[in-house]
Amino acid sequence: MSVVRRTVLSMSTTTELPARPPWWRTALLVVTCLFFTVSNGVFSEIGSQPEGLAGILLIPLILGIGGLPFLLLWRHRAPFVVTWVAVAGGVVLPLGASTALVALASLIGRRRGPAVWWAAGGVAVTVAVAVARDIVAPTVGASLLKTLGATPGAPPETEFDLDWQVLPILLALTMCLSIGAGLLLRARRLSRTAETAAAAAGQEQDRLGHALARQVERERIAREVHDVLGHRLSLLTLHAGALQANASGDDELAQSAALVRENAGRSMEDLRSLLTVLRHDLDQDPVLDVSLADLPSVIHEVLDSGSPVVSSVYLDQAESADPALARAVYRIVQEVLTNARRHAPGEQVRLSVTGGPDEGVRIDATNRYVASPEPRAGSGIGLQGVAERAELLGGTVAYGLDDGGRTFRVTVALPWRAVS
Repeated sequence: MSVVRRTVLSMSTTTELPARPPWWRTALLVVTCLFFTVSNGVFSEIGSQPEGLAGILLIPLILGIGGLPFLLLWRHRAPFVVTWVAVAGGVVLPLGASTALVALASLIGRRRGPAVWWAAGGVAVTVAVAVARDIVAPTVGASLLKTLGATPGAPPETEFDLDWQVLPILLALTMCLSIGAGLLLRARRLSRTAETAAAAAGQEQDRLGHALARQVERERIAREVHDVLGHRLSLLTLHAGALQANASGDDELAQSAALVRENAGRSMEDLRSLLTVLRHDLDQDPVLDVSLADLPSVIHEVLDSGSPVVSSVYLDQAESADPALARAVYRIVQEVLTNARRHAPGEQVRLSVTGGPDEGVRIDATNRYVASPEPRAGSGIGLQGVAERAELLGGTVAYGLDDGGRTFRVTVALPWRAVS
């Protein structure tokens, strides 16, 4: 079977989230903090002289040295928890404040509010305790700062004095670096968010611009259609009425004139409905007074025009169908029959309309294929309209030659939509 298929695809737009830092940056931070944590632990009273009370704290110190820096792996998921654990570890054990300072920078970059600055105060206490612990240490081997400040090669038991002025200087320096890094991270994150929002706003502006252009074009087409077709249909109705009035004694002519007049009037109503569709977005449902119960009237109109139709219509719970679905089925059946009458005049059309809430609606129409040496005006436009109506409801359309090229078949499948 040779067919042309049209299927609707559902697409969604997602907003790109700010990217996480690369893995190597996190690894570098962990290794750096591990280095300073090990150095602070080794050059401390517990690390240099693990005797007495210091010996009791040796095991927690080793665990802290090995585990505290690796908390930075969770600094994005739980920045408050990581920061406060690093604060507690740095105050209780001589682990230094490097992990707490890095955690604070990440916290400031991702969170706002008073709780952030309370955490900053806790980190400041950790820095002060770490520096004070080094200042009061009795020997070079028990203090990282004294080891760095002493003469190179000095024995670990060498006594060395540090001025207390070092404490506020190091406190201000380290806190400024940590807070500054956090504010820089926040600014970069907000900048990425703003860029993403600006890109989304630009896309929305383009969409609205295209929608406005389409609306203007619809209005122009609606005016032209109204002026041209409205005038011609009015003249057709007028002449059909005159022909009916003058057809005294010729019942067949009078009946044909009445049928032409009636269909011209209905065409005017359809024209107004189509103009309403043109003047509104396709997502909106203009009010068209048709339902699934009106399908027999479409078939009777074709029969009255002399075209043979064999139809079977079975719809379960038709009264519960959404008006949009009912309108689509009505117009699709109407267009399928019109298309068959236009391209295969006089040929019998077999029409089947079945469905319900469980299986949706299926429309199947077949007629004998009649090859035409000259293409007829409007060829293909009607079926394109059928496909577009089906797409709006998430349905599918297949049409083409069947039965070895002897039959033309149109099959439409629409999902069921109940009245909301």
